[in-house]
Amino acid sequence: MSNEKENKGIAQASTQKKISFFSAILVVIGSSIGAGIFFKSQSVLDNSEGSLLLAIFCWIIAAISVVAMALALVEVVSARNDNLSLIGWTKVFNSRRLFKASKNFMFYIYLPLTYFFMPLYVIMSLQDGIGALVNKDAFTFGTNVDWLIWTLISLAMSSYFIYASGMSSRVGNIQNKIVTYIKFIPLAAVALIGFILVGLNGGGDISIGIPKPENKPTIAGGNTLSAFTPGLGIFLAISAIFFAYDGFYVAAGIQSEMAEPKKTPMAILFGLLITTVIYLIIAISMSINGGSFFGMLDSMKANWGDTGRILFGVINIMIAIGVLGIINGFAMWAPRFTEDLIKEGELPFSFKYKNRLNDSRPMVGIMYSFIITIPIVIVFTLIGALGYIGSDSYSIYGKGMDRLYSFADLMATWTAVFTFGFIMGAIYGCLKNRKTKNVETDKKSYFKPMAVIAVIVVGLALAVTILIPIIDLTLLFSVDKTIEGYIDIVVGRVMLVVALLLFAALSFGVSFIEDWINIKKYGSIEQYEAWQSINFDVR
Repeated sequence: MSNEKENKGIAQASTQKKISFFSAILVVIGSSIGAGIFFKSQSVLDNSEGSLLLAIFCWIIAAISVVAMALALVEVVSARNDNLSLIGWTKVFNSRRLFKASKNFMFYIYLPLTYFFMPLYVIMSLQDGIGALVNKDAFTFGTNVDWLIWTLISLAMSSYFIYASGMSSRVGNIQNKIVTYIKFIPLAAVALIGFILVGLNGGGDISIGIPKPENKPTIAGGNTLSAFTPGLGIFLAISAIFFAYDGFYVAAGIQSEMAEPKKTPMAILFGLLITTVIYLIIAISMSINGGSFFGMLDSMKANWGDTGRILFGVINIMIAIGVLGIINGFAMWAPRFTEDLIKEGELPFSFKYKNRLNDSRPMVGIMYSFIITIPIVIVFTLIGALGYIGSDSYSIYGKGMDRLYSFADLMATWTAVFTFGFIMGAIYGCLKNRKTKNVETDKKSYFKPMAVIAVIVVGLALAVTILIPIIDLTLLFSVDKTIEGYIDIVVGRVMLVVALLLFAALSFGVSFIEDWINIKKYGSIEQYEAWQSINFDVR
């Protein structure tokens, strides 16, 4: 996203300097397509009861809701388009409490946890890639503290991008261009290879319809609510898909950059439709080969020998580079988003550092990024590697990495869920604004139907995703304690709810602490906000 100063410059620029319709489509595709398709396809298939048709249905429904959200956001963004993104939108259209919650979520959760799970996805792809090249299941260090070694590498990776890409937009842009060209190669390769393998092997093992379980799911057997309640898994699958689209909302701000602003909806529509088609092709390709790209490895080796193994390794390394691009783009935005919060007096010690801000070299934003990121990444790594439960699908990655990867999946899903929840809140606020007319917006004829679709679909998906872990936790009282893996069931369900409560506490609870401090210092919230408006650039 561009900062406010850059947006004004674009608005004042000549038509020739603005982006074309085709370029706008590429912006939408670039902001929407990420690594999520490679890491969430298996989860979508699992939550779709192993049915290919049901998985495709989930991808389509999720895509419809994302398109609706993006189109609705065009009107939302017209009220405020800057580095603060959904924080700014909730401030304009929602209550003060929800605005503070969105700010706390983005700064205390979204920012540090992105540097937690994204480097781990890079490492997982590297382990797969290097492992294949040296003819192993996955590359490991073979120690009892593999997780610690990889954590140090992860921290070094994040630190580099926070500083290099945050300090210099030129460096960040060069890295982004390189990665953009590379990341589409594995997308095309995985899709093509998947269908070729099915042709060579005479079909995949995936079920088209909904398979009947051999054993009827029961609460006593440790099954979750979604296992014996048909249809609920669809909502969980849709929520997992949201992670694959995370970043799409950047596209809503391109209207001010277009040579023909009236074509913005069509650019968003075409861009997201192309993204969806690409995702569907890849999801089908992986689903008919076991649900993930890793599931293709044995078949690639059986059909093509060492060539297949090496090809698998190279593609995984390219996937890793693609994820590095996500970290790079995030690191370019995060310090500037942080400094925008400081400009408005929304972070601790803002008054002390407000005169040290620099749009071109956001050193203060970088310092804040390091201070908030490093401790939280370390804490969450310790929780994941030492306190969470592992998954059999991650057992090949070394000591502690199975637990760490499982925990990273959980954090990534919850982060996407909360992000989409706040975006939905901003859209709902803008929908109410059509009646109240408190905020001036560039009204769009398609806004109301798109907003209604987005609020209903996303709202249902998020409500089910949040409620199921809570219900599953209460069902523990009916689970047979003698069944195999009972402790893992307990730990898994408790951690799901703990993560949910932690996200909610950091998002909504921190603002109460801030208010208490400000009331003690200034006498009332009103007096604090009066002081804030005088000393900061409050919008």
